[in-house]
Amino acid sequence: MPNTICSLAKTLPLLIGQLLDREEKLKRGRFREETMTDIFTGALAAFSGPELVIQYPIEAETGGDLDLRFWHVKSGRSLYLRVQAKRLNAAQTGTKEVKISNRSYHELLHKPPKASDYQFQTLVNAPTPWVPLYMFYNHQSVASDAYFSGSGPTVSGVNLAFATDVAVELTSKLIAAKNIPKSIKHHKRLSHLRKHFFGLEAILCPHGSWAGASVPTPDLVATSLSEQWNKQGERSSRKDDEAIVMRKLSEPDQLLSSETGERIPDGPAIRINQNLKRPLISFISGRTDDDRTPSIGPSIEVLQ
Repeated sequence: MPNTICSLAKTLPLLIGQLLDREEKLKRGRFREETMTDIFTGALAAFSGPELVIQYPIEAETGGDLDLRFWHVKSGRSLYLRVQAKRLNAAQTGTKEVKISNRSYHELLHKPPKASDYQFQTLVNAPTPWVPLYMFYNHQSVASDAYFSGSGPTVSGVNLAFATDVAVELTSKLIAAKNIPKSIKHHKRLSHLRKHFFGLEAILCPHGSWAGASVPTPDLVATSLSEQWNKQGERSSRKDDEAIVMRKLSEPDQLLSSETGERIPDGPAIRINQNLKRPLISFISGRTDDDRTPSIGPSIEVLQ
């Protein structure tokens, strides 16, 4: 029943957006990216079973990041997405109100301790077969604000963007800060990055025939992302990284990874896998009656 996950693609952004709005009532702290990503994976866990397997690392070291694999067993085709989550910062900085046009993603230029590269550089250089994406979490009050009601991609509680597009913006910001005289580019702002946005339905509810499966096939997701890539290119002056991204999206049959393995081992629909660095959600379509298709059970266990 495709409508189940398709419905989630519509309702989850609203849930996350409303939850971020409630953070102002917290006496201490704020919701981190990990919290929103836990909600994302938890919502998908409702559909776990023979066609959807969620594997967690013992200890996640990558914040709110996760990997998605769309696997068609019968054809052997796979598509891999590496997603890095970032949340919109609050409406207030201390006691100062932040204008809606100035709301931004402060952590986009995060550099892990002892790392030589910024986090965005590591993401955009994700090795084949991974297609790198950003998942932006936004407050519902921001998504509903009249400021974002005009022309342009829809702002919602969850938006996606190609990491290569975001990386161009962040690189430009870093270069401007090093130039003499220095200049400040507001390329971490939602109002600036909006042109790169598209909706969660692009990967959870792509158009086309699902052939009776409850999850989309890698070909449908690849086609959907290719369409979004072309749309975003029309809104920006994209020049770099086009060849590699389009190659990854147009050849999902070749996107096999030794990191995750071609065949998911038999086991429970929700499991712990000590070999993973981040959560991995596998959407399994094209199931067969032979041993090419893993046997998925209901329990939870640790895979050695």
